[in-house]
Order: sequence, then structure tokens, then C-alpha cells
Amino acid sequence: MESTNFTYVIKQVELALRPYFNEVCVSAGLTPAQYTALTVLERRPGLTSSELARRSFVRAQTMAATIEPLLADGLVRREQDPTHRRRMLLDLTPLGAERLKAVAPRIRAVENLIVAELDEDARQNFARYLRSARHSLDTSGPRPSGRKRATD
Repeated sequence: MESTNFTYVIKQVELALRPYFNEVCVSAGLTPAQYTALTVLERRPGLTSSELARRSFVRAQTMAATIEPLLADGLVRREQDPTHRRRMLLDLTPLGAERLKAVAPRIRAVENLIVAELDEDARQNFARYLRSARHSLDTSGPRPSGRKRATD
């Protein structure tokens, strides 16, 4: 069977997508890492900084630098966990939710570029295939270099 070069094609898509994504983030006054952190908190409120780092695919130290401007700008808040007083939980603020809502049409436009040549059925299949690929990687066992999965 001939190689499909999935890894190569996925990397090429990521490299082609990056300038569009970066431009949208910058137009919203965010870095790509900050946008990612906000979207993770939108889906999963009440994470610790280390949990947010794992789900955002960055190291804890990187997340600390990413989250500070979001806290300072009032897009994210940090509160003590009522069930575990030593843990600090992060949540999206209403202002953070507004920022995501404002940038959402531009993000959708970029996403639509990716699937512009696909009909609706193919778009749905493509999304399903991507989720399936992610699931396969998440359930394959320990990650190389000992890094935890985003779902851990």
C-alpha cells in the first residue's frame, strides 16, 4: 500500500492556516495562544492554570505568561476553588465571552477557507474524520516524551 503522507499533509495545512489564524487573533488584540486559552475556558470553565496549559498544548510556564494579560484585561478571572482552597480556578469573564463572540465570524471565515472546495456532506465527514484522528491519538497510550494528553 502506498504511503498517504498524512503527517506531511496535516503539517502543510497547519502552516497554510497559521497566517490567517494569526491575523484574526491580532485583529482581536490576542495572541494565538491567548485565543486558544479563551476558547478552552469557554468550553471548560473552572480549570487550573496547569489543566488549561495541557488542554491548550503548552507548558505550564508558557500558560502563566499567556494568562497574565488576559487577567489584566479582564477577559479571564482567577478564583479560589471552594472545594480545595489551595487550587486557583480560571474562568472566562463576560468581557472574555464578548471578545470571543466578536472574533467568531472571522474565525468561521478562516475555517470556511479550509473546506471551501467541499460540499456539506464532505464537510461533515471531514469534521468527523478529524475528531476520529484526534480520538485515536488520545487513546493510543502514553505520549512520546511523557507529555500528558489534552484530555488528561
